[in-house]
This record gives sequence, structure tokens and C-alpha cells, in this order.
Amino acid sequence: MKELHTKDLTHQYNIRVKSSIIPNYAYAPLLMMFLVNILVYFGTRLFTEKLVHHDISLWLDYKLPFLPVFVIPYILSYIQWIIGYIQIARVGQRYSLKVFTGEIISKLMVCLFFIFFPTTMRRVTVEGMDIFSRLVSLIYRLDAPTNLFPSIHCLESYICMRAALEIKSFGKGYKLMMVIMSMLVFLSTLFIKQHVILDFFGAVLVAEAGRAVSDILIHHFYKNSYNQ
Repeated sequence: MKELHTKDLTHQYNIRVKSSIIPNYAYAPLLMMFLVNILVYFGTRLFTEKLVHHDISLWLDYKLPFLPVFVIPYILSYIQWIIGYIQIARVGQRYSLKVFTGEIISKLMVCLFFIFFPTTMRRVTVEGMDIFSRLVSLIYRLDAPTNLFPSIHCLESYICMRAALEIKSFGKGYKLMMVIMSMLVFLSTLFIKQHVILDFFGAVLVAEAGRAVSDILIHHFYKNSYNQ
């Protein structure tokens, strides 16, 4: 009877979790991710403003055209991240903790690059008066061409795409949407001249490194929890 009662409570808990947009266990790590992002992206500029910044543009970066229309996926990426991380949170506590921890570790790695290897790039002069060009000009005014390597935009979209492809319960439509959106975000950072090619590859490497460390930490955390 006691075992049956326990199973019933577990079933009720699972129903509540699935019916919630964001499970209770995900609020703290999601908030931590947001705070770390703010500190890394804006806080590091307090230390690097007067440092020498390196331009790591390749010859191919100068060959890529400036396409203002790609400002649309660049802006929509924020919606992709919200959807992606909520979906990750709903998969389960252990998996979401692994992904969220990996994201935070990756962001701390990004912080080290921002401080010890600050980068910059030459931006184009936006001459068009269409809505897309105006949006790019606005982004240029709000966001200085620093803190570029690795690209946080590419980092977040890559993590969301990786999780979408990894989880079997996600439908094919969702997986395809995440892949297409992520590819557009990657291209957008290059075509509106917010980043260079190496910024993208740096983001992928940092994301994978953070995830690898997180896998080890979460595995040992749950292993020790079960043994207690």
C-alpha cells in the first residue's frame, strides 16, 4: 500500500511538471544562466576597454557580402533561445541540469577569452535606408564591436540545436526548425558583420568543452547522491 501511494505521488508530480511551462527545478539554473551572461558580456568591458583588441578576421571574412536582411534571424535568435531552453528544461531535471551547467561553464570560458584575448573587427558603413539597414545601424549603436570571440550568439543557438538533435522525444518538425534557425543565426552574425568566421568556430569549441566538463560533473553528482 505504501509503495502504491509513493507511485501515485510520483505520477501526480510528473503531471504537474509536464503541465508547467517551466518546471520548478529549472528556475534557479535559468536565472543563473541569465545573470552569468550579463556579467560576462557587459561586466568584462569594465576591464578590457583600454586593452589592445585583436582583429582575427580572415581573408574570407572580407569576401562575404553585407546582407542587412539577415538582421531578422539575428534578432529572432532571442526567441529561439527562450523556446529552446524551456524545451530543454521540460525534458527532465538531470538532463536540463547537465545542459544548463554546460552552458554556464562555456560562458565562463568565454569570459576568460574576453578578458585575456579581447577581439574587435572592422564594421561596414551602413548606407541603406531600408528597414533592415536601419535595424543593423541600431544594433551597431547599441553594441560595440568588442567581446566577439567566441560568439555568444552562435554559442546559444548551437546549444539549443544540439539539444534538439539529441533528445528523441522532440519531434522532427522541432528538430528541423532548430537546425534551420541556428544555421540562419550563424550566417546572420557574418552577413551583418557582427562577427567573423573564427568567432563561430570558437563558440562551437567552447560549447562542446563546457558540455564535456558538465557531463563529468553531473555524472559524479548523481552517482554520489545515489550512494548516500
